[in-house]
Amino acid sequence: MRITLASTAMAAVCGSLALGVTAPALAAAPETGHTAVAAHAPSALAETVAVGHRIVREARSASPDAAKLTALQQQLAASARQLPAPSALDPRDELKQALDKLIKDVTKIIDEVTKRDAAGTTAAANTFATDLKGVAAKVPVPQKGPGPLQVPVPL
Repeated sequence: MRITLASTAMAAVCGSLALGVTAPALAAAPETGHTAVAAHAPSALAETVAVGHRIVREARSASPDAAKLTALQQQLAASARQLPAPSALDPRDELKQALDKLIKDVTKIIDEVTKRDAAGTTAAANTFATDLKGVAAKVPVPQKGPGPLQVPVPL
């Protein structure tokens, strides 16, 4: 069989079309098992930290709103629930304890806002911010450069 420029070009076009059709399906396919848990954990943790930053910003505002803080607390709890459940002797147990402490800290902030105690609100917000830094340190930094290939490449 003779390989020509035309047959090479047709093979490249067909391969591109096949990849173009299948790539969205591969990207949208849900992952299963431990790999899905490991892949989802950093984004859920990053979301939790982002909600935490919004809580600190609201608590330190000129007139913090208890209703908005309550809604943010619910978002914090929801994003914390998205994290994988820890198992025995798992370092995620420490993370779960830290997240539980954050939720308690927000409850303290809401109590201080309800009492209209500015100094207590500031102190509670500072405690929350300190605890949030500990959780934020657990967020993995995305690697720079190209990552591993997601689709097997034929040889």
